[in-house]
Amino acid sequence: MAFVFNWPRFSDQFHASAREMLESALNKGSKPPIIADRIEVVELEMGTQPPELEVRDIGELTMDQFRGIFRLSYGGDAYIVLRTKVQANPLIHKKRETHVIDGSGGMVAAQAPLVVPMNLRLSNFKLNSYVVLVVSKQKGITLVFKTDPLQNVDVNSTFDRIGVIQKYIQKEIEGQLREMFREDLPSIIHKLSQQWLSKDLSGKARVEVPYARKFAHPPTEDP
Repeated sequence: MAFVFNWPRFSDQFHASAREMLESALNKGSKPPIIADRIEVVELEMGTQPPELEVRDIGELTMDQFRGIFRLSYGGDAYIVLRTKVQANPLIHKKRETHVIDGSGGMVAAQAPLVVPMNLRLSNFKLNSYVVLVVSKQKGITLVFKTDPLQNVDVNSTFDRIGVIQKYIQKEIEGQLREMFREDLPSIIHKLSQQWLSKDLSGKARVEVPYARKFAHPPTEDP
């Protein structure tokens, strides 16, 4: 049995919260040595295609909580745009002269490290993994990946035309993403779900819809 999602257009507030948490996760701990500045999440687009969940086992099913094991797969059109600065290591010639690295004349070697801005676009995500999913009215959503979910991601950057740098950046970003899926994404999902969960006056839990509402203001009726 599989679930079919009605994938919404997520609200600006949701995107702002998700960008903030993702940015915090990307800047946590050690970064690749080439990164010389904080990583900024410029754009986060959830895309129009939802993930697919195939039920493998249901461990708990009550009015207040659900727990199950699923096979999650995703191949949608979500993307992330990042901005940071990188350190271009100098290429020092024996005669200590400045030389062009490639024949285009667009980049030259320097006698000292050069910090330059870099834009990154991550797209064409392919995910496939077994996950444990717990949905609780009181505690929110908990999602844990049992296996490495990342099958593919396309990394495009300012340095795409320089093959050796492009391959290095691709490898480093894939490593960062794998760690984020394992260590940080479950926490991000849990915190976002808790933001949607609130208490009404009767003490019963209600979930605030995290996607954009159809009306910017409530419709009014004619007197």
